[in-house]
Amino acid sequence: MFARVETFDTEPSQLDELITAQQHATGRVRTMNGNMGGYVLCDRDHGRVLSVTFWQSEDDRAVAESEFEASPHRGEVALYGIAMQQSLRPA
Repeated sequence: MFARVETFDTEPSQLDELITAQQHATGRVRTMNGNMGGYVLCDRDHGRVLSVTFWQSEDDRAVAESEFEASPHRGEVALYGIAMQQSLRPA
């Protein structure tokens, strides 16, 4: 399993627009082969957003890159292999 992490730094006043754009981007890739879900995380105090998507293979992730590039906002991208996975439990 693989992860794509895109990091954004913006002014707090621009945060909602950035989050909406990331929700649209992750919504588009959610239907693509190999996508295993994702998260959009935000730190409102510092204007920071992380978009994390999970992929079955590096090839699946690479195919999705054109969808991420279509977003009006671009951040710094890092690619990771998943070394450990643990399911979240509801509170």
